[in-house]
Amino acid sequence: MSEMEVTEGRLLSQDFGVGGPPVDSGKTPDILAAEIRTIKSQTGRMVLNASIEVGRRLTEAKSKLPHGSWGEYLRNEVDYSPSQAQNLMRVFREYGSDQQSLFGGEAKSQTFGRLTFSQALSLLVIPDEDEREKFVLENDVEHMSVRELNEALKARDEAEEKAAAAEDEARGLRQETERLREELADQAQVYKAKLTAADVETTEANRKAREAQEALDKQREKAQRLQDALSEANTSAQAAEGEHARLTQELEELRNRPAEADTAAVEAARQAAIAEMTEKVDKAKDAKEKAEEKRKAAEESLEAAQKELADLKAKGPEVRELTQEEKDALTAEAVERIKAENAERMQALEKQLSKADPDTTTLMVLFKGWQETYAKMQETLRRIEAADRDKAQRLRGGIRKALETTLEQMT
Repeated sequence: MSEMEVTEGRLLSQDFGVGGPPVDSGKTPDILAAEIRTIKSQTGRMVLNASIEVGRRLTEAKSKLPHGSWGEYLRNEVDYSPSQAQNLMRVFREYGSDQQSLFGGEAKSQTFGRLTFSQALSLLVIPDEDEREKFVLENDVEHMSVRELNEALKARDEAEEKAAAAEDEARGLRQETERLREELADQAQVYKAKLTAADVETTEANRKAREAQEALDKQREKAQRLQDALSEANTSAQAAEGEHARLTQELEELRNRPAEADTAAVEAARQAAIAEMTEKVDKAKDAKEKAEEKRKAAEESLEAAQKELADLKAKGPEVRELTQEEKDALTAEAVERIKAENAERMQALEKQLSKADPDTTTLMVLFKGWQETYAKMQETLRRIEAADRDKAQRLRGGIRKALETTLEQMT
């Protein structure tokens, strides 16, 4: 082996750690491992920047090729498969800067510029550029392996799915809450209408009761007047009967009085007296008959009035005016009946309303998702620690700092 080859190998080993024959640099294996990791990181960034520029040129070439010739161009000119070319063009579109360079291209963001090609490609599952950059910064993606990155992305997707599901559930709960509120408002209107109808029925019943009571009072007054008239008719009839009996007796006595033969004048006077008494008896008889007719008419009227009064009294319990206690009892009974008809449904609605706290539900779901993500992070850190203790310590420090910042924001 020539001296030039040995010198070149030594220089390559010193500068890059590769190439040339084995040279003892005097470094420990740990130092060599750290240098290897640094070179790998630098190489990965170089690959990403180179991939961006390759993707830029592939994009331009495709726009200038005839339709249908793209696959042949990839095979014959650049030795890429369609999927490889597609990934390179995607990396250019998402990470490439506007400045074109033949060598040493760079990403549009320093955050992305520290990534490897594989990391950058995996991160494309996050479509929004700002969200993607935020994820890189919050999770120290630069120091993750591709496997660790994919696990973190999977955990993020699961957390977002759970958050979306929680939001859907919260939205459904809010809609259900609104529906229940509207239903309760409708029920309240129904109750109000029923109570109003009950008040109307009570008012109408009271009006009818007052009218019936007035009719009853009038009928009682009429019956009393007829009773008084009947009493008067009985008195008149008895008086007429007595007068008729007295006159009849006087007439009979006058007729049976012995005739006096002394003079014709006396006989003429007696006959005149008999005629006068007969006329009085006839008038008394007429008065007696009229009084009897009047008494009978009064009895018939009184009987009819008493019957009508009895009918009104029979209806009295149905139409009488309600007392205040009865009104209160009727209202309470109506309310209780309405409540009883809807008690079970109201309880169910209130139970749903008590659970329908969308913000709390969302928070609980997100907290549960965070707990699961934290557990996965701990498991990942243990695996990293088994392979690289220093790296695990750095990651723990970053996570601790992020948690402390979060806790400060919550206070």
